[in-house]
Amino acid sequence: MCLDAAIAVGQVLEASYASGLAAPRRSVQETPWFQHLPGCVAALVIRALDEPHADDSALPTWTLSQAVGSSYKVALTGIGGDELFGGYRRHLGLGAAEGFARLPRPLLRAAALLSWRLPDFAGGLHIDRAKRFLRATAAGGSTPELYVDMLSRMADAERQSCYAPALRHGITGTLAGDRFRQLYRDAGEPSGLPAALYFDYHTYLADDILALSDRLSMAHSLEVRVPFVDHELVEHVYPLPASLKAAHGAPKRLLKRALASRLPTGHLSAPKRGFVGPTSSWLRNELRPMLQDELSPSRLNRVGFFDAKVVQGLLSEHFDRRHNREGILWALLCFSTWHRLYVESAAARPYAPGAAAPPVVASAPAPAPAA
Repeated sequence: MCLDAAIAVGQVLEASYASGLAAPRRSVQETPWFQHLPGCVAALVIRALDEPHADDSALPTWTLSQAVGSSYKVALTGIGGDELFGGYRRHLGLGAAEGFARLPRPLLRAAALLSWRLPDFAGGLHIDRAKRFLRATAAGGSTPELYVDMLSRMADAERQSCYAPALRHGITGTLAGDRFRQLYRDAGEPSGLPAALYFDYHTYLADDILALSDRLSMAHSLEVRVPFVDHELVEHVYPLPASLKAAHGAPKRLLKRALASRLPTGHLSAPKRGFVGPTSSWLRNELRPMLQDELSPSRLNRVGFFDAKVVQGLLSEHFDRRHNREGILWALLCFSTWHRLYVESAAARPYAPGAAAPPVVASAPAPAPAA
């Protein structure tokens, strides 16, 4: 099944789960459908975020906030549950990566090289995750370095080539690794699931999805509340042994056991789905004109941050379905659009609520109509 079709089927299944959960509780259940994305929405999302934030879950978050905010003013969200109970594949994958990294390095490098030859679109995001896993284990390194490599859509050398030649010597690309290594030391050098949860709690949760959901929901006057990050709940659950939270390939094991009597069985056994839309398809279709305009060689050369030839290669690989480049292309699109809106445009007048309002200049009266 192709990636786009798989995502469409996943949306139908998720909508049916939501309907089944809402019906017996007499809850209002609305399903905003965002299979097709108007290009103007991307610019609105990037403007609302105020900074070049490159998480593509911003697109469905905007759509959902808009739909809910049109009827309600407060909503609950499950943000924080994965980071507290171990719900992401990478949480279990870190322990596996630590084990794989002990295999002979030539074998791991050969596996990573062979995986690169697989077209990403043949197996959707599963192929992309496998490539990142093998690339991370082949590179070796400590636990924080493994985790950063698993999260990164591009290897360090490949990412470095994206920058304009004049900037490459001044960009070390080590800041993310330094941050995770410091967290690793602060936490007492844990491994496996405890390390992954600690990393996500101090980076991804705080700096990405909480900030993203707050800004995009408030753009629609919707207040989002996050019960899974309530400090009393976190203080009780976070110190629990990792084997209780997720074990034997079963993410969020403890949370599912706690809710087994309250939720239908289908919800607890359903596969994990990320809160993302068909970004890969959007970049090839609805967002393609915007993408080609923002990342055109003339604009890239004028702005001066990225190598136009390398970026055109990424676009070609994605449009031709040779490699799924949605992550880096969405990041580049966000940066370019943000730069145009906030740097290239005229600076906004500083916010000064106590300052006097500018004088209103009355226009000259219109001439009397001819008799």
